[in-house]
Amino acid sequence: IVPEQIEHIPGFTVESAYQPAQQVGGDFFQILPSGDGGLLVVVGDVAGKGLHAAMLVSVVVGVIRGVAGYTREPAELLATLNERLIGRTHGSFSTALAARIAADGSVVIANAGHLSPYLDGKELELAGALPLGIVSGVSYESTRLTLPPGSRLTFYSDGVIEAQNEFGELLGFARGRELSTHPAAVIVKVAQRFGQTDDITVVSVTRNLAIASAA
Repeated sequence: IVPEQIEHIPGFTVESAYQPAQQVGGDFFQILPSGDGGLLVVVGDVAGKGLHAAMLVSVVVGVIRGVAGYTREPAELLATLNERLIGRTHGSFSTALAARIAADGSVVIANAGHLSPYLDGKELELAGALPLGIVSGVSYESTRLTLPPGSRLTFYSDGVIEAQNEFGELLGFARGRELSTHPAAVIVKVAQRFGQTDDITVVSVTRNLAIASAA
């Protein structure tokens, strides 16, 4: 469900950290080579927690790996994933975000109801769309941008933003944005200590400055 080891992709530094709220959780992520020197990142969150959510996650991850065998286009991947989940979610649904990052730093992102990622501490504006598994025939819009040398793209699950302390205060979007430039493990630890209420996942991709400059 969660990769035990992330394949090294020259030109990029990939960090990931995952902390379920219970013994098993509903967050998932996959980081796959794109076949052209870049990588494909898929991050998502199945509604709910515990065993039921984890079982649906296993279905989602299996479909992602299957679909990624013939397309690395984020919008097409999400649309296919949505169709495969119709009738299999038992009243649940899943948010997901897919990003293809090329060796030259060009990025294509499509979103299915997930939190937008942060580029060097700034939230990206992405087109909204329904989560996966609700209705058939949904199309997803692609957003294109560039990941400059030395820049970091950070993906969250909502467990970071929705961490809640003993006074009922949420960690929130402002603090989440400020944290997004820190290492993935640090972000998860801060959210956990603030007051974890949901599964927490952080994935970051940094384009290495030296390799990009040489290229």
